[in-house]
Amino acid sequence: MKKHPAREFTWFTEDEGLLHALAAVRHPAGERRHYDILEVDGKKVFVKSFSEKGVAGRIRQMVAPRGKKEFSIARGLRSLGIPAPLALGYGTGDLVSAVAESFIDGKSLLEHIKEGTGREDLLGRLADLLLSLRNRKVRHDDLHLDNILVSGDSLYLVDLHKVRLKRSFSNEDEVTNLTHALGIIYNDITKHERDIFFDRYGCTAETREKVENAVERLRARWIIKKMERAFRDTSVVIRKGNDIFIRGMENRAKGGYEATIKEDRKIKVERFSDHVKKTYAGRARLKRAWENHVVLEYLHMPVAPKAFHARLPSGEGKGYISMEDLQGKGEELDRFLDRNYDSMRRGEQKDFIDSLAAFFLGAMTWGITHRDLKACNIFVVASGGFRLLDVEDIRFEKVTGDVLKRTFLQLCNTIPKRISTRDRMRFFLRLSALISTDKKRLMREVLAGSLKEPIVYEGVSGLIVDKW
Repeated sequence: MKKHPAREFTWFTEDEGLLHALAAVRHPAGERRHYDILEVDGKKVFVKSFSEKGVAGRIRQMVAPRGKKEFSIARGLRSLGIPAPLALGYGTGDLVSAVAESFIDGKSLLEHIKEGTGREDLLGRLADLLLSLRNRKVRHDDLHLDNILVSGDSLYLVDLHKVRLKRSFSNEDEVTNLTHALGIIYNDITKHERDIFFDRYGCTAETREKVENAVERLRARWIIKKMERAFRDTSVVIRKGNDIFIRGMENRAKGGYEATIKEDRKIKVERFSDHVKKTYAGRARLKRAWENHVVLEYLHMPVAPKAFHARLPSGEGKGYISMEDLQGKGEELDRFLDRNYDSMRRGEQKDFIDSLAAFFLGAMTWGITHRDLKACNIFVVASGGFRLLDVEDIRFEKVTGDVLKRTFLQLCNTIPKRISTRDRMRFFLRLSALISTDKKRLMREVLAGSLKEPIVYEGVSGLIVDKW
């Protein structure tokens, strides 16, 4: 290959026509990763650049720059017949490296599976891809479904610097690939869909058992890892000093101040013309809220208002998060029920309870719970669906009888007293099906706990305090 100097990189490429475009590529100061899409001779080229920090980063840069490593791995995968981006060149510089690849026009496999259309076919194609990796002795240590792109009839592996092309392939390698690929979706797909996947893949019963045992541990580690990276440059987050953005949202939240919605010793919530800003008195709640927003972004789970930007506290300035404004898009659950429940036909009441239960089933299946689940922290979207407010109180945890009990108690005493017993029971039975538990005992505990507390909620006419 020929060596060509570029502005911040020395580029290595066989494509002379690519050099002019690559010469304009820069890695912005302060970013760990950066992405560019270039137009070259009518075709799109994807450029991913990395920066390294510290002693470990300098050593890695000298031994195996990430851009060069991804370039080599992409070529190795394609030589084995495994779909991967076409590697066009790589660049190196002072603690930076980059890779230039053909642009793949597609969406992640995770997004497709979450959309719910053709899931059985997609799981079958995923099984084929993983079988191909096993047969060709390829291990991918970051094989979550955001790192598999669907384009046409093909699944492409991307983000390749954690791929290893091995001489031998152990059962541990196989379990790692399967667990990473299935970990984020495993509790979201049905037993029938799991059977389709494993039948197509053809692994042993022992390997399947190992994978199923490893999935829960992997998911917990994955969420912790994403939280740890919530304040660094990643494929989802961009950091610029004390400002952190969700990628693609850098130009959102620019509107002017309109009103203060709420202010107390913990938070201040202000409305701007194109967003809401939530300022936190304490660093811990801001940190927890932003970590939760970032994890939900990785999961593609629209269960909370979409976050755009966070400002970390500095000096006398407090930290805040800018997010989607839900004004005019619906109202909180307690007010919604107070306004609409009595006028609903019986079928409409049942449909509403079922949709609310389905929302919580979907969230809890992914281990998403809420520590302060008053009805005022559940937003009913007029066009359909729900959102959880006070994102700092979201937790990613295994759903247990105690978690369900807490959920039922908080909701039961923060909705109007006139919501019928049968609708409360309908909601209870839908959610309690999540786990194996003594439903009668759980219901007795919920009833006993509810009777000890008053009913408090925000109605159409203001705060309501009622008794059972």
